[in-house]
Amino acid sequence: MKRVTTCQPLPAWRLAKVLNYIEDNLAGDMGVPLLAQQTGLSTGYFARAFRKSLGVPPHAYVFAQRVARAREMMLSSSESLTVIALECGFCDQAHLTKHFRRALGITPAAWLREQHPAPPTVLPRCEPPRQAEARRASMASVRLSSLAS
Repeated sequence: MKRVTTCQPLPAWRLAKVLNYIEDNLAGDMGVPLLAQQTGLSTGYFARAFRKSLGVPPHAYVFAQRVARAREMMLSSSESLTVIALECGFCDQAHLTKHFRRALGITPAAWLREQHPAPPTVLPRCEPPRQAEARRASMASVRLSSLAS
């Protein structure tokens, strides 16, 4: 007969310890075994307890935190998306874009444009064709007269 064990949520102190570790080391490599090591639990038990505590697996939580930090950095700095991606623990800009789109349904560049919309551009007024021809003709005559002198 198979033994059934129920998994309890992580105690508050263990959860706080692992969440602080994630926050402090977000740019680094962060696998489930490393996170489990922070709590002193086995990898499998830690993953189940973490999910029971927060409702998401550790891996998904880490990526959500990375996307959140990327959003903060995009708003507060003028760094390129590539630099932001690397500082948030993503492999490259494409990796950031993939997870950003999964989380928010929009690319980072499009999201940033929504946050800081560009001012409307004012297009020059179009002159009626006859006025434009008259202006060109007068400029040509000015050039000819300056050459003749």
